[in-house]
This record gives sequence, C-alpha cells and structure tokens, in this order.
Amino acid sequence: MEEKAPFGKGSRATGVIEIEVKSVANIDPAEFEALLLRDRPFLDVRAPVEFNLGALPGAVNLPLLTNEERHQIGLTYRISGQAAAVALGHQLVSGEVREARLQGWLAQVKKNPNTVLYCFRGGLRSQIVQKWLSERGVEVPLVTGGYKALRRFALGIIEDAEKKTPLLVVGGPTGAGKTRYLRSSGKPFVDLEALAKHRGSAFGAEETPQPTQTNFENALAVALLRAGKSGQPVLVENESQMIGRCTIPHPFFLRLQSSPRLILDVPFEERVETIFQDYVVNSKLGTRGDVGRFTELEGSVTAISKKLGGERTKEILADLATSRIEFVSEGSLAGNRVWIRKLLAWYYDPLYQKSPKL
Repeated sequence: MEEKAPFGKGSRATGVIEIEVKSVANIDPAEFEALLLRDRPFLDVRAPVEFNLGALPGAVNLPLLTNEERHQIGLTYRISGQAAAVALGHQLVSGEVREARLQGWLAQVKKNPNTVLYCFRGGLRSQIVQKWLSERGVEVPLVTGGYKALRRFALGIIEDAEKKTPLLVVGGPTGAGKTRYLRSSGKPFVDLEALAKHRGSAFGAEETPQPTQTNFENALAVALLRAGKSGQPVLVENESQMIGRCTIPHPFFLRLQSSPRLILDVPFEERVETIFQDYVVNSKLGTRGDVGRFTELEGSVTAISKKLGGERTKEILADLATSRIEFVSEGSLAGNRVWIRKLLAWYYDPLYQKSPKL
C-alpha cells in the first residue's frame, strides 16, 4: 500500500489521517544507531513485494496488506480518491482477515518483546498496526520515518565509515585462509563474503541464495556499525568489488583499496588443503554425499575456461571426472586435491600475482 493511499479515519478537509494511539516512545532518527547496535527485532508491515526488495537484517515480514490489496488500494486512490481508498481498505482488512493478521503480530511480539515495527515511511500502515496492538494492551514502538529513514541511515554509515572506522585489509593468495583468520583473530571484523553469501570466486556460490543488493548494503552497514564500536581497526578480507552478484558500495570499496594490508603467507600445500576442506569436504558432497556438487564444480571450471585455456580446462575436467568415479565407487574424496593443485597453480596464483593490491 502506498503511504499516500489512505486507510483509516481521515479528514476530507485536510486529508490528514487521524489515529489515536496510547503513549508509547517511538524511535526517532537520533536513536537509530542505538537501535541497530542493540539488535532489536523488526516487524516489517509493508507488503511482501516491498520487503523482498530490501529490509533490515533479521526483520520479519507480517504485512498489513498483501501485494494485491496494496495494489487495489493504490489504484483506487489514484482513480477515485481518498474516501474510496479508505472504504476499500476497511473492506479488505476487516473481520476474520483483520483478526488473523492481528494474531500474527501479537504472536511475533510475544516471541520478541523488544520488537520495533516499521512500514515504508513510518506513516499510516505502521500507525494502524500500532493502534490495533495497543487496543489489545500491547505497546510497540514504531520507527519514525520508517524503512526509508533507516535505509538512508544505513547508506550514511557506509559513506562515513572512512571517518569513523579504520580498516585493516587481510590479503593473501587463494586458499591462504583469510576468512578463517578473520574469525579466529579475536579482533573486530566484517566478513563480506558471509554478508554476500558467496565466497568471492568462480567457485564461491553457496546453497543459500545471495541477498538483494539492498539487503547486502543494509547488512554491511549494520556490521560496520557494530564492529566499529570497539575503536580498533576492523579486519576485512581483500575482495574484488563484485562478490558473486553483490557489489561492494563504491565508497567502501575505495576504502578497501587504500587501507593498510596484512598479507597471509601460507605454503602451497596448506592452501590446497584449505580449498579441499572448504569446497569439497565441507560442501554438500562431503556432508551429504551429493554428487551434484561435481556438476557445479565442472560448471565453475567451464566458466573460467577462456582464462584457463582450452587444454588445461580439459585436463581439470578430466580430473574432476576421475574424482567423481572414485567417490561413487570407493567413497573417497582425496582425488580432488589433484585438480585443486592445478587450479591454484594455473589460474588463481597467476591472477594473484597480477593483482595491483595483494
């Protein structure tokens, strides 16, 4: 439902929607930093189509209006005006429908008593939900300015990170264990690959779908805010600007390029073992015996065939075929180290040596 499309008791003279709500402390923009640092759960009452485009990390979508209802009310508002849209809103969300949605919100708040709710601009939809909850004796604050204001605040965190959050970029060749170092160092860090749900290479796709670009940026902002509160330099792995389909925002990527670096120098065979563990043993092949993983690996090799070269591509694909046979017949994964060694030596290490920012 468009924020301008009314749904509630309004004044024909002014067009202002009048909703009486019991006194509850709403969340103003000055409190956004504290809100995100506390990791309070969000109840997002926008329509699913809006939620799917972008939301705050951990937000639960329990909409006031479905996609179709939102569309109908917005269309009615444009064609027939406010009064007709108000009437349609009450018709669509009333009786059993209203009660079912209210029960969903009540259950969510009971499960998460610190819930904060928002719609797009902190306007009519969140005010209606707040009022209905209040009528049942449940007081839930809403975000003043709604998701739009929170999104603007998140982008500001990313753009202002240079002033507030010094970075230390962890570099090194493929297989050096950069992500493991981040997580085991005991220092504040931001794991870009975890936020993007991708390991940042041709072989980095994960089973979990990648987030939308907006959700990636929102998660990055929250992670930067929380990691930066320590006052220490924040560790971040050296990345290309594209992590799968997610793009590191340009201001932050420039920070990565200009920040001090810590280079991990790891022996070749140790790197082979790291890749073997991460991409084979701990994949669905090693954990569930899913041979479909071989098909995915073959697709990844084919995707880089132009840079790898025709003969080398054929050789690695042949090694993968042999590894598949060994796994199906003997249950052994060890043969995968053969193609991993070649992939590092023929593809990743040359790329790393050419990289201007190691």
